[in-house]
Amino acid sequence: MNIAVHADLLGDPILGEDKMLRFHATRFNDRNQAVDAMGISAPDSACPHCRRRLPPGFLDQNHHIFSIVGAPSSGKSYYLSVLIKVLQGVLFRKFALAFRDASPEDNAVLNDMRNHLFSASKPEDAYLSKTQLEGDLYEEFPRQGRMVKLPKPFTFLVSSQKLPDDDFSIVFYDNAGEHFEPGSNSADSPGAQHISVASGIFFLLDPLYNADFRGRIKASKDPQLQQQRNDQQDIILSESEVRIKQILGLATAERIATPMAVIVGKSDAWIEMLGPDPLMPLLDEQGEEAIILMSNIKSNSDRVRNLLMDVCPAIVANAEAISSNVCYFAASPLGHPPVKFNDSDGAERIGPDPQKLDPQRVEDATLWVLSQLAPNIFPSDQPN
Repeated sequence: MNIAVHADLLGDPILGEDKMLRFHATRFNDRNQAVDAMGISAPDSACPHCRRRLPPGFLDQNHHIFSIVGAPSSGKSYYLSVLIKVLQGVLFRKFALAFRDASPEDNAVLNDMRNHLFSASKPEDAYLSKTQLEGDLYEEFPRQGRMVKLPKPFTFLVSSQKLPDDDFSIVFYDNAGEHFEPGSNSADSPGAQHISVASGIFFLLDPLYNADFRGRIKASKDPQLQQQRNDQQDIILSESEVRIKQILGLATAERIATPMAVIVGKSDAWIEMLGPDPLMPLLDEQGEEAIILMSNIKSNSDRVRNLLMDVCPAIVANAEAISSNVCYFAASPLGHPPVKFNDSDGAERIGPDPQKLDPQRVEDATLWVLSQLAPNIFPSDQPN
């Protein structure tokens, strides 16, 4: 559908009086652009199902959905905010690729979170509030005859001057963790169903939730260790498996082949548990273009997996019941333990110190998935 522009066409019978009319174009101007009923050029398009405005040029691109899954307060919003910042630099410097907003208006919430974090001068300014089920990351749209809350898609273009035919877009979804808890997948709130059609699934594991992990990193000064929280991360993975297989009509024993990255976050607090040797580098940068070292990714993955098998084997069992293509990563979006502070209302909070931000390996999982989706522009030492 197209979106009307003329002021007299304000009001859509489904979206409401404050939204511009959506319509199926039957008239076009000499530039082959749709025109609305008042004869005004109407280049913006909308989904015919939910009527949401689509990013410019959306129908001209291949798209890959990247679904980020994790428990409530596991740090998904921090991770995604930092990831976008890091990818902009890494893809351009290492692969000569532009990574840019497909629609700055649609990505405003995510860009605000990123700028909020990296432009702050003190912890209270860098603090990101918890993703809320009905908050800024969700929108209400019609679906199957009813109005439902759906997560906002954040769309970014990946483009190459050398191989323009290989350009594509990535659609990120950052769900509230509650949407992956058992019993929350109601018809009125189907916000987590994108994982069934994702090109990459990213499960962010918060080791500070897990009692066994906490017991082994008592020496850490991370104030999050003082918080007592119920660990349901293996249950969230189990629930994700059930939903994926139900939507796709798979048998219980079947697995998807979608790349699934299990990212053990907050690695600054536990990385010493892997032993004295540092993780191996992800990229070979000796030539003109970087090469993704799949052999090193596998070696690092084996080390992280072995640790999880020792500390919380249920995470490994549940992840590998979902996908036949699982890889394990260590990452620290902040690169340092958060600090305590009091907000403007005097409430005690825990958040990052912007003066100490030092992201560590947040891009590894994304590059691993991209090397499988677009091997022409993300070459590796083990081509598909």
